[in-house]
Amino acid sequence: MTVEQSPTTRDPSRESTLRLGHRLRRARLNRNLTQGEVAKNQFSVSYVSAVERGQIRPSLGALEKLAERLQVPVTELLSEGEFEMRYALPSAEHRESFSERHRDEIENTLREAQILSRQHKSDEAIGLLLRLSSQHLSPRDAATLQLQLASCYSDQGRAEEARRVLQDAIPVAERAGERELAERLRCELGNALSQLRSYAAALEQYRECQKAYQDNVIRDPTFHLGVLFNIGNQYWHMAQYDEAIPYLEQAAEVASEVIHPETLGAVFWELSQSLASKGDAAGARSYALRSAAAYDEAANRRAVGAVYNRLGNAYAESGRITEALDQLHAAYAIASGQQDRRGVAEAERNLAVVYLSEKRAPEANQAAEEALKAAEELGDVSQHASSLLIMAKVQEARKQTSEAGQSFEKAIELLQSANTTSEQLRDSYAQFSEFLERHGESKRAFEMLKQAYKSTPRVTP
Repeated sequence: MTVEQSPTTRDPSRESTLRLGHRLRRARLNRNLTQGEVAKNQFSVSYVSAVERGQIRPSLGALEKLAERLQVPVTELLSEGEFEMRYALPSAEHRESFSERHRDEIENTLREAQILSRQHKSDEAIGLLLRLSSQHLSPRDAATLQLQLASCYSDQGRAEEARRVLQDAIPVAERAGERELAERLRCELGNALSQLRSYAAALEQYRECQKAYQDNVIRDPTFHLGVLFNIGNQYWHMAQYDEAIPYLEQAAEVASEVIHPETLGAVFWELSQSLASKGDAAGARSYALRSAAAYDEAANRRAVGAVYNRLGNAYAESGRITEALDQLHAAYAIASGQQDRRGVAEAERNLAVVYLSEKRAPEANQAAEEALKAAEELGDVSQHASSLLIMAKVQEARKQTSEAGQSFEKAIELLQSANTTSEQLRDSYAQFSEFLERHGESKRAFEMLKQAYKSTPRVTP
């Protein structure tokens, strides 16, 4: 066995990270603070939890902020002194510390099982859940475990086992007052019954879920989408197509909202705040995590759209027009799909420029109009002005000289009124000057050139 493989080999860095996390946790409990109170407005709760468990070593800046919040000198956290004696925990806080660790372990196990299930590793997820079921669980955790277990059984085609698990779990959630969780269990029961071809019985469960949504027992739009689809699907299975159509149409309407991650992020955050105000910390945390994930997805999609836009521009500059148009249409599709007006405006402006270079004036005009419309809806002066400048170029290409001049003037007026960046205003003056020169207005062109010079940022020595 090599030294690296030896189980007795010590890792000083790992040990110091664990010790630091232990001390931060002890200091927090000594101050009678929750992880959420330590994290507030500065860190995420998951970050504070990971630091305390020794999974993450905080940067010096983060450590200073944590120490300030905990009212503990950084030197004491890092020293070899008698920290534990100075920050000794009363027995009640020892129990709280154990309880928090137990709570974290359960949450982490349930999350791991959910990820395994999403990765189609249902056997591993089931094994993890069955082992966890032997521990002492709160009614909420027990019902959540049963929900995940039943879902795994359904994925494996073991619908009868899923049905039995869910029928036992629903009363547990209801007795615990976990009404939203009970409805999620009920919806999963409908899925199991549908798999067993008991379509009428499944329909009954889904109708109960629909009523719960209408009564604001559960307000998650993604849940509503699933319920509407499932009701329509049961009617379809029963060959009652006229009854199926209205529910599937409603599902399509809801889907048009649900596919926008930024909208979902706002809804989930509102739900998180609502649950927090009612004292439901676990529910609030769950929706807060979903909100963050939705916003992350929205940001990722915007980033992908920006890549397509930039790649499209690069192709256009290289004369590879077909590839440029493909990339820019992809950027437009991404932005349009998530109602990102800024992304739509940028993609359409770029398309207009490419169409102009190809002397495809009608298509350039349509793209410029769409860019202008998106920018106006966005209410962003910089975007509005950029779209007007593109429109001016299109109008000039179509021999609409007067309209082009008006577009240039309006863009400059917008930028002047908003006190926006000097660089954009300078470029607008410069473009207008070149336009005026091309159309024989040399004197006015010179005046615009002087304005451009005045707008150039000065570097002070």
